[in-house]
Amino acid sequence: MAANSLVRVIIINIVVIIVVVALLFGGYIYYNNSVNYVSSQDAQVTGTVVPITVQFSGKISNWYASVNSTVNQGEALGAESNSSVLAMNSGLSQAVAHNSQLLNKLKSREQVTAPITGTIIQSNVSAGQIVQPGQVVAQMVNLNSLYVTANIPETKINQVNVGQKVDVTIDGIPNTTFNGTVMKIENATQSAFSEVPNLTSMSGSYTKVMQRIPVLVSLDQGYSGKPIVPGMNAEVRIHVNSNN
Repeated sequence: MAANSLVRVIIINIVVIIVVVALLFGGYIYYNNSVNYVSSQDAQVTGTVVPITVQFSGKISNWYASVNSTVNQGEALGAESNSSVLAMNSGLSQAVAHNSQLLNKLKSREQVTAPITGTIIQSNVSAGQIVQPGQVVAQMVNLNSLYVTANIPETKINQVNVGQKVDVTIDGIPNTTFNGTVMKIENATQSAFSEVPNLTSMSGSYTKVMQRIPVLVSLDQGYSGKPIVPGMNAEVRIHVNSNN
């Protein structure tokens, strides 16, 4: 009996020691992360999406742009038919009737060309479709110049500065950490751009909600060729202590 009691005491002491060590280690990890890093799981891969529009009303006579295709700046994506542009823009017919130079200039503007070198991520028209000025016929982005938008709690934003190092992980590419740098801190919270009104304040009551401020993180060279696309979920860990 005495031996069993001794074994029981030893086991209990070992368990207590393990628990204490685990708590101390967990406390150290929490303290280290809170002092040296600001983290956010509310982040997404983004890029500068460039809309492609037409200058005149007309009918698309040719359309070559296809989603996921990579094109160079100035490359033809399609064209409007000259006859449809003249027919649908009455003032142009008189302007170019006796001026070959203006007519040639008009024909060049009927070409729909790529404004940047990048990848087509959306195509909204096809041959034979009527289009209007300002209508977005396609959208493209440079996949070699992506960045991450991370939403940082307002209580932590004072620790974040431009130029700080960032560890970036992307949900779609597990077991890989990308190096990044804080390149911009927005001057307004997410809610400042929301189109949904604050219903609690309108009803006379108010519930304080933690606000988040977008921080733009550039991805350092080396991610090119990875299957990263705009919209992918990401997590960031910003090094706010220069010694870490």
